[in-house]
Parts: sequence; structure tokens; C-alpha cells
Amino acid sequence: MNAADRRFGTAVLTGATSGIGEATARLLATRADTLVIHGPEPTAEVARLLADLRVLGEARVHYVEADFTRLDAVARAAREIHDLAPNGIHLLINNAGVPGAPERIVTPDGFERTLQVNALAPALLTRLLVPALAPGARIVNVGSSAHRVERFHFDDIDLRADYSPVAAYARAKLAMVTWSSLLAEEEAATTTTAVALCPGLNDTPLSAAMMGRIGGSPAHGAARVLHAATAAVPSGSYLESDRIVDPSREASSGRNRQALTELYWNRLSLFAARARS
Repeated sequence: MNAADRRFGTAVLTGATSGIGEATARLLATRADTLVIHGPEPTAEVARLLADLRVLGEARVHYVEADFTRLDAVARAAREIHDLAPNGIHLLINNAGVPGAPERIVTPDGFERTLQVNALAPALLTRLLVPALAPGARIVNVGSSAHRVERFHFDDIDLRADYSPVAAYARAKLAMVTWSSLLAEEEAATTTTAVALCPGLNDTPLSAAMMGRIGGSPAHGAARVLHAATAAVPSGSYLESDRIVDPSREASSGRNRQALTELYWNRLSLFAARARS
């Protein structure tokens, strides 16, 4: 069965209201029985998109609003998504992301915004949704080849001393790609698979904010995401141009992987515990 034929029971897609996420939502509307999409906007602001998705296919479309700059909101979103998926989640796509801001922004939780939205929030959401995953579920984490241009700086993970928009974005995607393979290791004893991918350079609001209007159509990136959702590849794979490639050495370093695991535990365990209480 190829990507065009594959159907899903319940698909969950974050960052679905613009760019690659919106294009992916339009593909999934014809391929899922239930489609739960997430965005930071109030429901009224995405009413037209929701109407379009409901016309495109037979999927039952639900919208979950959550601001990923607030980890308590991520936890609330996880509870809402759990309730919307009584038969389990078959596909979870972590696509939500922001560009590096012109000036450094710190979230209400005290973390650099790009790292929180692009890396910490997806990890927390995923951890809280793992109990709701259906047998054979796949988790798709949207990374970027930009992760190759930066290194981890665990002594200044929030870029207090040396902030730049590109560095913030690239380091956040480095964390995402590294965490994705760590997640695959955690789920190795289950039937859940986790893969990460670079969707290529696409003309989206996110890329335009940092690089201007360059790249292909968001539909091209959406096709890469759908391929990652359906490809017969080992859990833990990282894909570029629909092919398995090695991530950067930084992402493969045992020392970095241990440090990232500790960082995620220190920053997310409290929010996870609150969500479960």
C-alpha cells in the first residue's frame, strides 16, 4: 500500500493552521476517520479552514487550541486530544513550530521560546499521549536539515549569551531530531514507531520570517510528511528527501543524548506530573 492509499483511524496533527501543517491537514482530511488538528489561534479564526477540511473528506475534524509557549496549555491540550480519541491515536505528527524571533523571547515558563515551542512542547505532548496510542501507531517528528549547522550548548541552552534567530531555530531542530531517536529507543519494546524528517525548503510563514519568500509549495513539504507517516522504515529513522540518512554527529553523540535526556527530564517532569494528577 502506498502513501496515497494508506488510511488512518485517528490522526493528530500539531501546527496545522498554516504552512506545511495546513497542507498536511488537507491531505489527512481524505485519509483519516478522525482528524484532530492543533493551532494557537482561537477557534473562530480557523473556522474557514475547519469548514474546508470537513468538505474535503469524510474525516470527523476536531480543533484543539493551545499556546505552546505555555506548557500547562500543552498538558491541557493532551487531555483534550485524549478525550477526542477514544479508540486510540494511530498517527501523531509533531509539526508545530516557530521561527527564531528577531530578538530573544523567554516564555512564561522561563525557557527560550524557539526551544520550547519546537522541541520541549512536542516532547511533553507526546509523553502525555503515549498511553492513548493505538497498537502500531506512528509518531512523526518534523525536524529540519538546519539541525546540521549548529551544535548543542548545554551550558547556555536558552541562548542568553549569544542569541540569533537562525541559531535558535537550528538548535531547537537539533533537539527535535535527537529526541526523536531517543523516543524510538524508549518505545522499542512496543509496536509504536517514531521517525523524524526534514520536509525540505518550503515557502511558508515560518521560513519567510527568517529567510524571505523562497522554497517550494507547502504541499511539497506535506507530501514528505505523509511519506514519513507511511514509509516502511525502522523506528528511529531520520529522513531527508524521503530517504533514510544519518543525522548530524551532534545528534548521534552519546554524551549529547544523555544531556538532552536530563534536560527534558528537568524541564518537563513537573508539567507531566501535574497533568497526571
